[in-house]
Amino acid sequence: MTAPCFLYGSHASYATAKTRAYLRKKGIPFVERLPAHPRFREHVRPTSQNHRIPQLELADGTVIQDTIAISDALEALHPDPPAYPSGPRQQLAVRLFEVLFDGWLGRPAWHYRWNYMEENYGFVGREFGRSFKPQGSDDELDHYGRVIADRMEGKRAGMGATEEVLPAFEEIYLDALRILEAHFTTTPYLFGGLPSSADYCLMGPLFGHLARDPVPATLMKQRAPRVFRWTEAMNAPEIQSPEFAEFEVRYAAEDAIPDTTRELLSLCIADSAAPLVESARIYNEWVVDQGDTAAGTPVSEKADEPVIGKFVSKLRGREITHGAALYPLWVLQRGLDWLAAQDEVTQRTCREFMDEVGGTALVDIRFERPLTRNGSFIALG
Repeated sequence: MTAPCFLYGSHASYATAKTRAYLRKKGIPFVERLPAHPRFREHVRPTSQNHRIPQLELADGTVIQDTIAISDALEALHPDPPAYPSGPRQQLAVRLFEVLFDGWLGRPAWHYRWNYMEENYGFVGREFGRSFKPQGSDDELDHYGRVIADRMEGKRAGMGATEEVLPAFEEIYLDALRILEAHFTTTPYLFGGLPSSADYCLMGPLFGHLARDPVPATLMKQRAPRVFRWTEAMNAPEIQSPEFAEFEVRYAAEDAIPDTTRELLSLCIADSAAPLVESARIYNEWVVDQGDTAAGTPVSEKADEPVIGKFVSKLRGREITHGAALYPLWVLQRGLDWLAAQDEVTQRTCREFMDEVGGTALVDIRFERPLTRNGSFIALG
């Protein structure tokens, strides 16, 4: 019997939702622990030099922080069922969703949690509190909840969450519910009968925040009950849910992409691609000034996901401030590296697909110097 790994996370955590679903659907034995567990303080956090969840401890004591880094490591160890389709258009779409979902639905997820404090806090605050003191009194849970709430308030500027732009966040959430409700009426996962890395990444905003916090969860249950049901099914170990018991357990044949998935990708690109392009431009200018800095040097020893500048763009006609963050560029770079390694015919097929969905500017991005990770810190390659 395979020795289990240990997932350190929380049900209130956006990112933990991705890794938990991945482990369950892949059939990887694991035990989930809270960051309050002594092992997290004594071994996991000192080893990764990072307090953020989720973190995964393998049976040999190896610690991996970050959802993408975790899935990359586990995919090599547990290739079946695959988290990436073999079809080139499907795989490129999955790799783009890995970065686009956070930029697209991450802001609505933050907004519905922290801008509806009166309606949400009795649930959300104590959820966070239980992560630190599982058997604590309500007063103790409220104390820890306030600590987290204050920390999240500090992220408001990074989210560009001005009063002007908040309606756009809500429009995006309702658009996502509309498309996904139509999709999950006929198809169990984004690319057919198997969950992909895109499905796992979608669980971050959809389950970690939007399906559990009172305000957005009520909207989801009223407007898109099949989407809510999907979040439940994604937390079950079985690949086939009862609603799709006869659906073949494989990705859609012949590299087909369902119309609803294509619509979702096009909308993600329309709303979220331009900031990635601009962030890449800022990075390419910035990295030239770093000269011959040694490969593997962390961009910042204080911030594991550094931001190297700010800029203003438009989101659905409203001004929004962005940070030129390097973590999303690292995630995107993985997809671009995959595309660059394909043969000429595959690359042409993928570029034609990008032309159709408006993603050409994304796959045209080139980095003056690659990004990598040094432990849990973004570093220069």
